[in-house]
Amino acid sequence: MKRFIFRIETTAVLLALLCTAKLNAQVAKRSNVPAPNFEVTGSIYPWEVHDEGIDQILDNMTGIAGINSVYMLAVMHQEHRPFNNDKLPGTFTFNHNPVRREWDAEDSRAYFRPQMDLYGRIKPMFSAHAWLNETDWLKLVLDKAHARGLRAGAEVSHTYIPVEYLNQHEEFKQRDINNNPVERPCTNHPDVREYLVALYGDLAKNYDVDYVQTCMLLFSRSDDPVKGGTCFCGSCQRKAKAMGFDMAAAIPVLKDNPYAQPQLDNWRNFRKASTTEIYKLVTDKLHEINPKIDFRLNDLNDRTSGLALEELKNNINSVHLSTHTEQNGYQKSDRKSRIATTKYFMGNDIPIIPGVPTRLLTTPEIVKSSIKISVDGGAKGIGVKHYDGSPFSLLRAVRNGLSEAGVAGFTPIMGMEVETMTLTGYKTDKFLIEPCVQTSTTGTAKSAFTNPSGMYDIVVSYADEKGGQGNLALSVAGKQKASWRLTEDIDCWKRKTIPNVKINTGDEIELVGMANGTETARVDFIEFIPRTAAGKAK
Repeated sequence: MKRFIFRIETTAVLLALLCTAKLNAQVAKRSNVPAPNFEVTGSIYPWEVHDEGIDQILDNMTGIAGINSVYMLAVMHQEHRPFNNDKLPGTFTFNHNPVRREWDAEDSRAYFRPQMDLYGRIKPMFSAHAWLNETDWLKLVLDKAHARGLRAGAEVSHTYIPVEYLNQHEEFKQRDINNNPVERPCTNHPDVREYLVALYGDLAKNYDVDYVQTCMLLFSRSDDPVKGGTCFCGSCQRKAKAMGFDMAAAIPVLKDNPYAQPQLDNWRNFRKASTTEIYKLVTDKLHEINPKIDFRLNDLNDRTSGLALEELKNNINSVHLSTHTEQNGYQKSDRKSRIATTKYFMGNDIPIIPGVPTRLLTTPEIVKSSIKISVDGGAKGIGVKHYDGSPFSLLRAVRNGLSEAGVAGFTPIMGMEVETMTLTGYKTDKFLIEPCVQTSTTGTAKSAFTNPSGMYDIVVSYADEKGGQGNLALSVAGKQKASWRLTEDIDCWKRKTIPNVKINTGDEIELVGMANGTETARVDFIEFIPRTAAGKAK
């Protein structure tokens, strides 16, 4: 037989929100923020913007970690946030969210205002929570980020159509070789394809996005036809036949012998052709509307799903690597090879931005090591994964790691870990993953200032706990510079800035904490930010 070679070619919620999803009459005004020489990206979720406030989030992202590029999850898959793994020990909750400890993201909801007349039969679905539908979160994040000169974008995450909608429309689902439905939409169904193209076109037309990132899950990661491989649905069979592959005839052969040739290769090639085609349709729509938009593939290292990077090198503008495995508490050896493999397929002109985990069991040493491996491997940026679950100590490790790796423009953080200061009445502890000190009465931490004399902004990282209202006071050379009560009762980490303080080399820095009730005056870090001649912190 001649071998075949392919040519790549909820209604209620929706109705309730149609009045708030107003049509955008004009194409969005473009800020066109240029890409930084070395891009440090960070993700933002709508619920944390609601809880923590976008200004506070951007202050922390830029000031602590040196992040210069942010993206908002425009469509988010169902997931516990912050990311949790039952197999890992420890407490994995929000560290600096003043409203909630955790959040279960709904399945594939839109957090922007879609232009509904762009869509066909399938339309975006919205959150069931009113407070998540009252604001155009994507526009808010983009506008605030661009006002600071940051690069800003949007992400369409793993899943883009809710399973509850798929269960109402089985015809959209993928099928295994035995015709069993799989809870994942098939992009060879014309309505699914129309929806995806409209979704990306909507983001490009109506939002000031510098880049659109995606980690869409298309076909299953198994390329074994009898071990979970998809898809064999009617849409795929029709599409394959139009391409010259009789899938219907191949199905019984593959059931009998999953390694039968040429049926196995033809089916695998069909998956590659289909995946390549949908990515090309999406990117063509994006670039038709705005050629300057950076289409960024969030590569999950899933070539067995049909994703062929080499077929998309003319459509993809940058590649983010989901290299998160160091969150298990050890440095993985595959980071270097993942970067090299991507460069092999994409060439040297496509920026590669590996993710660096700042959550779970990661340590500052692992963060810095991951950054150095990435920089030495030729990465043009890194992705902080993810701000919502990252303690301040790991965000500090990002900026310190960039500086140690020799990345231009990133200076190390100047400061003191309170745990290493001379302690009286304070003892070391941990709160929300963050190493710190705490007292049940009155605690004092002292240390000499060893940096150059000058004017500084002093930033104290502390926890404001429930169950009491303690007090913190900071002195320099025996003179109190600030004192504040811990009255917010929010049970999370915060940062207090004491501006424009004169400090001389050798001055004693003293921090005094007074407990009250179960409020233990926890403190983590004291940062010193030099001020410029113009009086602004550098």
